[in-house]
Amino acid sequence: MKFKIFSILGAVLCGFLAAIATPIESEEPNELKFRFAPKPYLFDPLPKLKESSNVTRYYHFELKVVKLSPDGYERPVWTVNGQYPGPLIQANKGDRLVVNVTNNCGDPATIHWHGIFRPGTFWYHSHYYAQYVDGLVGSFIVHDPEDPYCHFYDEEYVITVSDWYHSPSGPLLVKLLEPKYDGKNPYPDSSLISGVGQYNCSEEPGCYCNPNVPPATYNVQKGKKYRFRIINTSANAGFAFSIDNHPLKVIEVEGTPVKNVNASVVNVLPIHIAQRYSVIITADKPCANYYIRANNIQDCLRTDNTTINYNPDRNLNAVGILHYSCAGSNKPKSTPYPTNITDCFDINDDVIRPYKDSPAPSIVTDCFTFRVTQEKNDDLVKLFGINNSSFEPAFNDPTNKRIMQGDDFTKFDENQNAYGYDNPEGCVQITLFNSLDGNHPFHLHGHLFWMIAQGNGSHHANITKYNLENPIIRDTAMIPKHGHLVIRYIADNPGVWAFHCYIEWHVEMGLVAQLIERPSEFSNQTLPNEVRELCVQYNSYEKQRRSTALPRDSTVNRMRMPIFRRIKN
Repeated sequence: MKFKIFSILGAVLCGFLAAIATPIESEEPNELKFRFAPKPYLFDPLPKLKESSNVTRYYHFELKVVKLSPDGYERPVWTVNGQYPGPLIQANKGDRLVVNVTNNCGDPATIHWHGIFRPGTFWYHSHYYAQYVDGLVGSFIVHDPEDPYCHFYDEEYVITVSDWYHSPSGPLLVKLLEPKYDGKNPYPDSSLISGVGQYNCSEEPGCYCNPNVPPATYNVQKGKKYRFRIINTSANAGFAFSIDNHPLKVIEVEGTPVKNVNASVVNVLPIHIAQRYSVIITADKPCANYYIRANNIQDCLRTDNTTINYNPDRNLNAVGILHYSCAGSNKPKSTPYPTNITDCFDINDDVIRPYKDSPAPSIVTDCFTFRVTQEKNDDLVKLFGINNSSFEPAFNDPTNKRIMQGDDFTKFDENQNAYGYDNPEGCVQITLFNSLDGNHPFHLHGHLFWMIAQGNGSHHANITKYNLENPIIRDTAMIPKHGHLVIRYIADNPGVWAFHCYIEWHVEMGLVAQLIERPSEFSNQTLPNEVRELCVQYNSYEKQRRSTALPRDSTVNRMRMPIFRRIKN
């Protein structure tokens, strides 16, 4: 798999990247120890890339299942090169990357290169069922010598925040998709900062659990400035991120630098699923240790006592440590900033206005209205949908393959949620309404977008004004409960792009639309034979899966997925 940064990427929702293989056996769980061994990039400053011209960078990924204990509790984890989070990919603008992937997980896998269209903070993760919830994630950083803030700091770090589940996602999905289940999304067991958390092992006596996992620790020198690239890799949770006594100067949102204004300095940063921010902190406080906090925003979880794994007494707030090199090893005594973040809304727009003014297009060539819907199908399975249609993935015959074969997307089955537009360099507007009582972070593959409206009210009459002069630019935005979201983007990237909620449980429940961009041009492309062969391999895999038992801890082996039928009107 090869691509050049900022060229058109061929990554789609269901393109399989590696052949099926036998999983590597994990070590036997008969020894109580902390098995998580993070690689240096998580807690050491990012190495500086010194090349003066563009280069080709090679990476080898081996996907395999190993037993790890990120929060102390041991479980099978889907990993890249045996680690969670996976290895760092780091490049300069214009570099060519070659990523060789060997899949030894025992199940199919995909890798989605999330949001890579310009320099900035990104991530990669599986997009096959809920594999990324089981650990198949990593950071992807692209540097730009013309970044307006590249000389504002001395060193930079990557921080990930995430919810975490002790059960693999397969059994949780089976429960979630059982007929007549009326609860909410599975409740996490803990929260992690950079793949590290502290679970209360007394909750599950008799299990293999280490109660002494050290917190994620980031070292700073007094007087220096640090860029922290923060990525939310959760399945369900939004977080209020902060570092005690250290204000956060926001300088980037999802690849877009933001204005250098007073409003961009915040004490507490709300960050929702799949969103990314860069902030600068100044290590100018007394020599001591200070807590790094990722506090769960309860309104994002929306749970009750009928919810899978529900435990209201469980602590879902994660802590790390900002350690001054001149301080000792004492436990921090710092106190948190006051926070009133109780809802699941995005950060205030004034914090993340683009560094360079970028008015949204005023002329729209293609307009779509989507409604987030939820109903039970004929089997009494609760599903989400776009305009009353729940998406069904066609793993063995994906849409990009069909378009290249000349198929007419307007004749696709309704459950493909296929919407197309064919105006070269046209402007697409998507109006998304949500009449339900939960918030949904929506991500657009293949594009950044101008967010021209966001707010309460789930009808056109509630949208009183579009901000076309100075809208924010990002690739993941929240549609509020009983609210609306309106985005625009230029149709300059022919392909098949997913537009979906980033609550992973909702993806598996069908909250996905496919956007087929400029099919007249895209249909002239040729699908490489090695990619076409993956579909053949998947067909063979499916036949084998039905006739034989899959390896222990296999995701798909645990998936008794019902046949998704169209949601009733």
